[in-house]
Amino acid sequence: MLEKRVKSGLAVTPRHLKLCDDNLRRAGVGSRNDFVEQAIEFYCSHLMSRELSMLGGRSQVPMERFESLCRSLGTGQYKLSVEIATMARILARIAQVPDSEIRAIQTDCAQEVKRLGCAPTFLQSSRWERDGLTADDSARFFLDEGPEDDDLT
Repeated sequence: MLEKRVKSGLAVTPRHLKLCDDNLRRAGVGSRNDFVEQAIEFYCSHLMSRELSMLGGRSQVPMERFESLCRSLGTGQYKLSVEIATMARILARIAQVPDSEIRAIQTDCAQEVKRLGCAPTFLQSSRWERDGLTADDSARFFLDEGPEDDDLT
């Protein structure tokens, strides 16, 4: 749908009017009004892109902050991985659980996390093991928690 035009009484020099007439076909338009509208839109886009390119130096600050945050999160993830690996090694030395049982526990844990959409807390896992529940009971068990089981995060 065409927008309604407003007569503005825009005055142009004869030289600009000739430029407009000479370039109607190149612009793919049929009238001076269409040409002027396209020219205005083109020039405004040019001004915006020039302004954005001048802001390039200032836009680096947020990117630097983002990169710093990524490095910080990566470092934190590395430190947590080291702590988990240390705890796993200590537990493995103490418990000396057969490989087949470890694989079964890993499979159960993977299914729990998929079913719950998160990792169960230590208290939830402790109760589950203590009460001898099956993997099918775990979803109901973890969803029936009381308010005392709220995590601290």
